[in-house]
Amino acid sequence: HREVDFSSGDPAASVDLADGRVIGVSAAKTSFSAPIVVNCAGAWSGQLGPARFPTRPVRGQMLAVAAPSRTLLRHVVRAPEIYLVPRSDGRILIGSTVEEAGFDKRTDPDTIHRLHQAAVGLIPELAQARILEDWAGLRPGTPDDLPILGATSVAGYYVATGHFRDGILLAPVTAQLMAQVVMGGKIDYDISAFSAARFATRAA
Repeated sequence: HREVDFSSGDPAASVDLADGRVIGVSAAKTSFSAPIVVNCAGAWSGQLGPARFPTRPVRGQMLAVAAPSRTLLRHVVRAPEIYLVPRSDGRILIGSTVEEAGFDKRTDPDTIHRLHQAAVGLIPELAQARILEDWAGLRPGTPDDLPILGATSVAGYYVATGHFRDGILLAPVTAQLMAQVVMGGKIDYDISAFSAARFATRAA
């Protein structure tokens, strides 16, 4: 395996170009030289790079409660408006909202209470469960609710975003497909329906 360098805590600020193709990325504190850049910045992907994508942030609020018993819930429970996920540390995650709130990651007490009560409606024993924490995340949405995958109109610049609520679930296959696209080899699946060009066509 080739050596891989990881950099965190230094947000990417721009994708650098020379003669119409990618030459690297500039972050707040440093710069990175690279002939290929894959934009997988999630809800922020539409704000970064020379080719813009119609992604938007979609807020999801969640909470975690302390399970009254380790045996209370042993599998994921899905209902029309919420889901419950048991964790090995004794927490139960309760989620999640779908809100058009821009980049606002604040939680709302009334919304968290509503989620908790919806969980109680499924499992009454959770009525007395202690709320450990609540938080909100931002998912990358697109106009047609489908991902944007593949090459862009800029040489060396690729994109993998717009997975909405399924980012973690689809991360492995997305990574595999994008590696195949970047390397120019055989692609396991036809991803033409996810091309960013579909939005340019609609705009025309």
